Amino acid sequence: MAKLKLVPPTPHADAEAPAPRRAPRASAPRRMTQKSEQTRLLILEAAVDSVNLHGIRGANLARVAEIAGVTRGCLQYYFMTTEDVLIAMARHVAQRNWEAYEAQAMNPPEGRDLIEFAIDLVGNPSRDRYRVAQLELLTAARTMPVLRPVLEEGARLVEEQAKRFTARLFGNADLADMPQFRAARDLTALVNDWMFIKVFPDQREERIAEMRAALRIALHTLWRIPSLESEPDMAKPRIRIKAGVAEPPAN
Repeated sequence: MAKLKLVPPTPHADAEAPAPRRAPRASAPRRMTQKSEQTRLLILEAAVDSVNLHGIRGANLARVAEIAGVTRGCLQYYFMTTEDVLIAMARHVAQRNWEAYEAQAMNPPEGRDLIEFAIDLVGNPSRDRYRVAQLELLTAARTMPVLRPVLEEGARLVEEQAKRFTARLFGNADLADMPQFRAARDLTALVNDWMFIKVFPDQREERIAEMRAALRIALHTLWRIPSLESEPDMAKPRIRIKAGVAEPPAN
């Protein structure tokens, strides 16, 4: 018995062509529940631990999932690639770093020298875990350009929040825009980070105490300079030439 094959009728030339099919509209992103947000933070903290233990190259999906105690599939529900993990971790570290800093900065001890207090804040060991991750990310950004905008975004956040801290601690938010204040803050961070990663062959504590004393003198000197912009000569050290060699002419 022959089978019948149904053939759709050929549309007439004057008939209106059917409308093209549209791609399905992407559904709106789901709001994260409290549990999913906790899992996401657990993964980011595991990424920080992974970087602390194994360096930036150790923050691969398999290792982060193992440290977090989740499956690879669970991790990739939140972050599909290692690059995604590092980008999210950069934002997470910047936020956590500032939160730890702000918690102490907003409650300075009475009668304490403010410069001493600021040095201790920047070098506080409670943030060492995030500092390792931050330094690793900054190094990785040299060869991973995708990290640079994220790190710059975090730096801008710190600049904005620093004005609130300055207003609270010094009673004047405008200080944060002064060249002396910016230079003092950057110098303090630079010296503290250097001491953190520096390998001292011996007498580590004594060497650090010397560096902190030198930093304290440098910061007090910065405050005595009226302006780093309008009078740059005042910021230049007065260099004496050894005896027997003519000194440079006075300005």
